[in-house]
Amino acid sequence: MSFHSRLRSAHSATADIFDVALEPAFDFGSEEYQSLQERSGTSAFQGSRWLGTLHREVAPALATEPVTVTARERATGRLVLVLPLVRCRLNRVIYLEFADFGVCDYLALVYDPGDTERLISDATLPIRVSALLAPFDVISLTKLPSEDPVLKHLFPNSRRARMRVSAHTVEWDASWAEWRLTKVNPSLRHELDIKRRRLAKAGTPVFVLVKGESEIVQAFDALRRFRIDRFTARRANDVLDSHAVFSFYRQIAVDGAGSGTARTYCLYLSGEPVAVMFGLVHRRTFSLLLIGFDVIRYRRLSVGLLAIEDTLRASNEYRDLSYDFTIGDYPFKAQFGAQSKPLYEWRLARTIRGRLAVLATEAVRETKRALKPLATSARRFRLSTRRRKIANRSVTGLLG
Repeated sequence: MSFHSRLRSAHSATADIFDVALEPAFDFGSEEYQSLQERSGTSAFQGSRWLGTLHREVAPALATEPVTVTARERATGRLVLVLPLVRCRLNRVIYLEFADFGVCDYLALVYDPGDTERLISDATLPIRVSALLAPFDVISLTKLPSEDPVLKHLFPNSRRARMRVSAHTVEWDASWAEWRLTKVNPSLRHELDIKRRRLAKAGTPVFVLVKGESEIVQAFDALRRFRIDRFTARRANDVLDSHAVFSFYRQIAVDGAGSGTARTYCLYLSGEPVAVMFGLVHRRTFSLLLIGFDVIRYRRLSVGLLAIEDTLRASNEYRDLSYDFTIGDYPFKAQFGAQSKPLYEWRLARTIRGRLAVLATEAVRETKRALKPLATSARRFRLSTRRRKIANRSVTGLLG
């Protein structure tokens, strides 16, 4: 059956409830979007300023094309759905994906859950949305926090799988002192106490929430410098290598300091920054996004872990409901008492080239998933060996 035949068949099955449109210049700062996003319960990564800045400044710099699809109630014109995608090309394959650019940790459709049944009841919606999205080889939707019934309605034939990485969250249920004593791994707690005393001997440590624009700019300069040193040593690429992405984060930090939607922290030692932390605040949750610390001079003092602990304490004292370490399976997150949350990825191929790309992506994912336990075991072995060496040196020092 041809596309137009399927469209006519769907039209005969049920009347259209919503009008759909492609709006590449959609105004994420509009009142209608802000109202919808607030009702949607989605994350800070679907916020109006966040998505608006991504589309306006980052997308052009990274040679991607905004492909934002909207659905409005036909009778009233009320905005009920926003699908914020971008089109990009990689190895001759055309991808449609959420506007992410490596800076978002949770991705989602934006709609009011109260409209779920009505959105699903519009049988023509998937075909009309698909027609607006062309051309593409693959729709790739990652970092999804849960099963989404409307997403399933729009893309029913997607190949869905759990991602090989998770997100990690701390729920506050006690004061800082009590929580630290009962939830933080005892070995980590002991190590941090030792490192904090050593840091105090090296200078005067001061941990502050940075609020002024000039201070935030200086903190971000230090953050970028620290991360260049760290990623160069690891021979890895950093998302902040892109000037557009770095400028995006810095602007969000400056704007968010005034509105209370972002926090930038700096750990100083005798007036010099040694660690910088940045995160978003949304629905009384602090989400840690960027970490940078002086690996050249203070690696052995674990200033990164000390600064993370300081941000945890600050979140608790701010009376946040939770602290989100966001995506990434680093052992220290569990040691700090965080609970893991699964994330999911959906992919839908439209062409032969797209199907081959999806199969290749799945093969890589499953290979890495199979190798992950081996890497974890090796990391634990190295950590255990390191701790034994430290213990042996301590005993030797006592006996000597």
